[in-house]
Amino acid sequence: MKQCLVKIIIATAFLGTTQPLSAQEHVNTLEAHVHGVSELMIVAEGNALEIQLKSPAMNLVGFEHKASTSKDIATVEKAAVTLRQHDALFLMSGTDCKQANTSVDVSKVMDTDHNDHESSSNDDEHVHEEHDGSHSEIIANYNYHCKDSASLSSITVALFEFFPGIHEINAMWINQSQQGAITLTPTNRIIKF
Repeated sequence: MKQCLVKIIIATAFLGTTQPLSAQEHVNTLEAHVHGVSELMIVAEGNALEIQLKSPAMNLVGFEHKASTSKDIATVEKAAVTLRQHDALFLMSGTDCKQANTSVDVSKVMDTDHNDHESSSNDDEHVHEEHDGSHSEIIANYNYHCKDSASLSSITVALFEFFPGIHEINAMWINQSQQGAITLTPTNRIIKF
């Protein structure tokens, strides 16, 4: 995955600017997020296809604080289960791709100190966590093995149907022969290669 992310960083420099970003500008760009906007990065090489979704937690669970109440924990767990349903979220055309691995990182919003799933008894602490200035993100990685990723003609992204908090997705992709970027919306959700 690290090699693919390096390719995405290189592609980002070419796609979004006429001049390459300095290392600090690139880090600042990656760290900033906007509620309602998610990022999707796709790399296809040989028989491998990798997709990474990076989204503010607000878009997927409706909050960014650490989940400590049973309701918040259930919301995060439900989002994680939904994000693992790769076959419902990404519909591929042009080649046969099989899931090799899926990982969903909700650690930025899951409170590891409340493993008993009990409600927080201190509402003031909960409010403080909610407004502490943190901008938590959820990251999902999808790895596929394809018969021929070069034959992949399109991916229909169905995330909008499952997560109404996502209003647009900035998608960047790179394959053996080209690279591109597109802003997906609920009415324009197909990435064509």
